Amino acid sequence: MISKSLSLSGAAAAALSLASVGAAQSFQRLGACPTLGCVFPPDQTDFLAGQYFDIRLEVHAPVNGSEATGRSTPDNAFSFSIARQGRRAQSAAALFNIAEPPLERWNFTYFEDYFARDADTPVLVNVASKIYRRVALYEPGDYTATLTYNNGSKTTASWLVRDLVQVKKTKNIVLFIGLERMTTNMISAARLIAHQTVNGRYQSRMQMDQFPVLGHQMTHSIDSFITDSANSATALYSGHKSSVNALGVYRDSSPDVFDDPRVESIAEIFQRLTSGGVGIVSTAYIADATPAAFTAHTADRGEYGAVVDSFLNGAVNYTWTNWTGPDVLFGGGAEQFLPGEESYQGQDYYQLFGERGYNVVLNNTALSSTPNDAKTLGIFSTSNLPVWLDRNIYKNNLNRGNSPDGTKANATDVPGLKQMTLKAIDILNARHRKEGWFLMSEAASIDKQMHALDYDRALGDLLELDDTVKNTFAKLKELGSDKETLVLVTADHGHGFDVAGSVDTQYLDAQETDREKRNAIGIYEEAGLSQYVIPGDAQDTSSLQFSEGAAFPANWDPRYTLFSAVGANPDRRENYQVHKSGPRRPTVNTTEDEDDYIVNPRDAVTGFLMNGSLPVDAAQGVHSLTDVPVFAQGPCQELFGGVYNNIDLFFNMAACLGLARTK
Repeated sequence: MISKSLSLSGAAAAALSLASVGAAQSFQRLGACPTLGCVFPPDQTDFLAGQYFDIRLEVHAPVNGSEATGRSTPDNAFSFSIARQGRRAQSAAALFNIAEPPLERWNFTYFEDYFARDADTPVLVNVASKIYRRVALYEPGDYTATLTYNNGSKTTASWLVRDLVQVKKTKNIVLFIGLERMTTNMISAARLIAHQTVNGRYQSRMQMDQFPVLGHQMTHSIDSFITDSANSATALYSGHKSSVNALGVYRDSSPDVFDDPRVESIAEIFQRLTSGGVGIVSTAYIADATPAAFTAHTADRGEYGAVVDSFLNGAVNYTWTNWTGPDVLFGGGAEQFLPGEESYQGQDYYQLFGERGYNVVLNNTALSSTPNDAKTLGIFSTSNLPVWLDRNIYKNNLNRGNSPDGTKANATDVPGLKQMTLKAIDILNARHRKEGWFLMSEAASIDKQMHALDYDRALGDLLELDDTVKNTFAKLKELGSDKETLVLVTADHGHGFDVAGSVDTQYLDAQETDREKRNAIGIYEEAGLSQYVIPGDAQDTSSLQFSEGAAFPANWDPRYTLFSAVGANPDRRENYQVHKSGPRRPTVNTTEDEDDYIVNPRDAVTGFLMNGSLPVDAAQGVHSLTDVPVFAQGPCQELFGGVYNNIDLFFNMAACLGLARTK
């Protein structure tokens, strides 16, 4: 048993650690804790000097299962020490000059594998724990944290406080997140449908094509090589990897989703140290994971009401960074602001934000006219904001009863990503021209539509992002801030999307059988050229058009469309045509009691059936392993080239802003 190992060489310890992880592949006792003694932050953690974090210690005593030792009561007398390289170890309480925290106890259960799940035979684990709240390491260098338990068993964690120069090289940062989403394959497809080629050469380029620096970030989470938006955003904003669904914390085993060990985000650090401005913009409901990770600290990203409260009040249940609220908060998700079951403690957050001095706006007209000198909350619909394709082409789809004022009227006067981002910059520049500001702007529905296998809507929102980036550069130049603002465009993870040819949709519709319909797909030389850049017949109302320079397709409904797909799917039917009646729903559930998804009989009815590759409880597509691009332009741009880990984006941004503190 690993828990009985008293001292091991590095290679032997690594081998045993990997063996334990392999034995608990699908269901882990606790992520990043392969032994019965857990240290969070775990092994291989990096810190920004002066960044606040919590330390959680756990000693596990499995009552049954493969790790049971016959000791069902965890060791309550465990000890913990931290040593900087070349110095003697100190207890955590002595090192941080704080009181020793009280001992906590609880238990939890988990399944060791799928066989145990099917047989409903969980493992019971008893736990003894302590947590040290809001501590920081200021001196750069290597540290060893050691948990000693069970008569000499040890769990060690190697920590590194990065040695970053405390020099501010950029005043402002605009971070675009092309959510989950924006892989190089998707960018290639967006370029193909919106930019014309002549003999294989593009006659115009996307704004992202023109960035001087291109890097790639790896998206692995701490205990799985496939990530979700919550822990990937945590990595980007804090430099700390975490587990799926966790926001701003390392997930522990306690039943309370709000007591997990926290890590300070770049927004919290930036506001604490500089009093600079912070802006959060998203086309999703604003309590969604990517915007939430700026201020929320919970193991459950689904605590949407609490997320909204954290935007206004910060973390309140334990001592933490003093947070005075963002200057700008724009997005959807009115259901978490209106008083009722979905808001935090039933409160009216429009009123609460207003009482804190925020201007509250609920439509694009009000947004454009609101003054730039006040904090501003803009919530423009319930749920996610309507996507670009429906706001601009298929406008009948806006009749969704999604007004943000609670009347269930239609939200039709809705800003897009460009309008929200440019207004956010105006407000941040007016309020914090001297101190500087940090803006995150998320094109959320690139991901959400990719999940639904609605590639047209996903690509439309990606092109909207590119247009927003172009206009952001123009806005910064207009304000005289272009030379002091770093602009980054990236994603937090990807989907396994690609294009392999074209589809003759008229031929496909005319065929009788699924196998005959597949002959409508043109590959290699039969793929031809993009028809999206050729305007349709103006008299043909079935061929809707929209053109905005070279930024968007001239025709969203051509005869020849893209043969595109993602690598992991539920059962579905494909006809490769734009879904004119609204965002796609490829599957339906066959039962009210459990998830068992089959092809939606109303979706892509002229298409052919494609068997899925995902578990039958999956209603939509999933994230993939792929690295995602990082585009950089402005001060410090040279730091963002090459291939690196997602946590490095945080450390590079922190270096540019001079946020390290060695005392």
